[in-house]
This record gives sequence, structure tokens and C-alpha cells, in this order.
Amino acid sequence: MSNTRAAKTIFLLLFAISILLPLIYYNQLPERIASHFDFYNRADNWTSKSGYLIFHYVIIFFFFLIFGGMSYYAPRFPSSLINLPNKEYWLHESRREHTFSLLQAMLLWLGSVCLALFVYMFYEIFNANVSGSQQISSFSWVSVIVFIVANAIIVIKYILYFTNKENKLGE
Repeated sequence: MSNTRAAKTIFLLLFAISILLPLIYYNQLPERIASHFDFYNRADNWTSKSGYLIFHYVIIFFFFLIFGGMSYYAPRFPSSLINLPNKEYWLHESRREHTFSLLQAMLLWLGSVCLALFVYMFYEIFNANVSGSQQISSFSWVSVIVFIVANAIIVIKYILYFTNKENKLGE
């Protein structure tokens, strides 16, 4: 199934990028930046540069704490808090470590998709403000659809895996 090491590496890489990107481009942004865009991709709300930066980091750290934290602490959760298809089978002592490895990878992949969307949206906001166009690209809507589809694929993949008791350890 999914490799926890790869999921962790990508999650941490995207987290680092999301931390560094605003710092790298901070001086190029105007003091008042377009921070929200309407259905037609035009700016409809503005904020201070420092206000946007605070918002950005609050969201990034929220993603990190939710997905990274849950991934780290999931194996310590009592079985009563875990909801899986065939729960008794997958949480049996002989499969518990493997099950939590898969759950950790799933959480990290979901977190990576969230961080990737946020990094892309920062890129769009940065371009809209530095170029002076006050408009994001129409591809932004496609990125949201990709985000939704990627999350659905990840969740469905794991649900199907845990629904099937025939999966062997290490797959």
C-alpha cells in the first residue's frame, strides 16, 4: 500500500515550502494586498501584508498540527476512537502496527494535498499582487477541483483497502 516514509517526506517538504515561500517574497508584496477573490477571480478583499502573513502561518501550522499531529499520535489512540471497516480485524494485535502505519500515511497524504493547495494559492495571490493585476488565474478553480478529487481518491483507496480482509501485511 502506501509508503509512510514517502508520505512523511512529501508532507515535511511541502510544510517547509509553505513556511519559506512567503518569507522569500515578502519584500516584493505591496503593503496592502489582495487577499480574497470572487467567482470571476478578481480581488474583492484586501488586507495588510503582515495580516496576510499571520493568516498564512496560522493556516499552515493548523494543517501541520492536525495532519502531522494526528499521524504521530494515531497509534496511541484507544481502539474505541478508531473507526475503520472491519475494525476488529485490522486492530488485532497481529495487524495493529501495519494498520496504524497505513493510517499515518493516509493522514500525511491528506495533509500534503492541503499544503499543496495552499502553496499554489499563495503563488496565485503573490502573482496577483506583484503584477498589479489584482486577479488570480482561472486555473485556480481547477486546483480546487484537483484538491477535492485527490482527497476523495486517497480516502476511497484506504476505505477499499480496509474493507477487504484479504489484504496481506506489507501490501
